[in-house]
Amino acid sequence: MKEEMFLDLAKYRVQRAFENKADAELLLKSDNVSESVNRIFRANFYAIKSLLATKMKDSTKHQKVLNIFHESFVQSGEVPREFGLIVDRSYRSHDDNERHEQLQITRKDAESLIEEAEQFLCFVREYLQQHILNNPRKPVEPVEGEKDCAAGNGKNKNRK
Repeated sequence: MKEEMFLDLAKYRVQRAFENKADAELLLKSDNVSESVNRIFRANFYAIKSLLATKMKDSTKHQKVLNIFHESFVQSGEVPREFGLIVDRSYRSHDDNERHEQLQITRKDAESLIEEAEQFLCFVREYLQQHILNNPRKPVEPVEGEKDCAAGNGKNKNRK
């Protein structure tokens, strides 16, 4: 029963991740680069927390969540190293943006972060889908974000 609750939490969190990515795109279209970068980090953070839920782990501290993610997923090889680097870049950009207001993150930087976040979120969505399918006690329900992930390659169909 407890594992099923954590899988539901994982699904909820990945849905929030896709919502935050969509918000980041809208903010960027409105030329609000700074807030867009913050939403990109939040999207990646929710995706990480959804992964942690599959192992019934969590924390409220950003740095602790990142450490658990790297120890439990990246170092073990469950998540490719490139996604660990994507998460780290979004965290540094968010952190730099928060701490050094004079530091200007460019629109191009934000676009790149959104693209990378999309790849990571699609990976997490697929990971969760497989994890839920492999759980005999959990009825098979799709994980949110399918429309954002084209043909399993982590690229948005509408991207140029």
